[in-house]
Amino acid sequence: MCYMPLQLLPLILIASSDFQLPELRLEPQLAVFNTFVEPNEEPELNEKTLGWGDEGTWRWGVHGGYAEELKNNENELILLGVEFDYFIANNLSLDIGLNLLNVTQIGDNTDGVNFTLQLRWHAIAKEKWSFFLEGGAGLMLTDNNVPQNGSDFNFTPQAGLGFSFDAGDQSRWLIGLRWHHISNANTHRTNPGRDSLMFWAGVSFP
Repeated sequence: MCYMPLQLLPLILIASSDFQLPELRLEPQLAVFNTFVEPNEEPELNEKTLGWGDEGTWRWGVHGGYAEELKNNENELILLGVEFDYFIANNLSLDIGLNLLNVTQIGDNTDGVNFTLQLRWHAIAKEKWSFFLEGGAGLMLTDNNVPQNGSDFNFTPQAGLGFSFDAGDQSRWLIGLRWHHISNANTHRTNPGRDSLMFWAGVSFP
């Protein structure tokens, strides 16, 4: 008797039967990646366009004025100047001015320069016009004494009221009436002082 190795038994069974290995079908498949591309979204612009009288804006302008002393109308003052305004709050500006002066008075007439610093509050502010109050002070230096028996260096407190009107392209016409004082505050041996009523007008640009 001959013995068959056990290792050959599976091969004999496969050869003597209809046994078939399952057919393996390998088909290439495309890998589909589901990608989502977000459209380009521009951030919304919420910034407000700043206009006339808005906090944080600057303006500049030119102006001219004429004043007569209240006690003696022969004493006159003419000024021409430039002003820079910064709105520290809505409708409230801090104004810095530089003026050239011509002073007519009893005695020697004179010319000079005047630096001013003041606040201007547009108490009624409309789109086309406003009503304002203003007040401040300045320094004045002249060639000759003002008044005649005073000094060539003076302080210039002032206060007044006025209106502004829309002039187009964010420009404004301004007109005003103010009390204008000249005094050396007793820094000189005499301090006669001088009080005037001044009418002035100007234009302001953004």
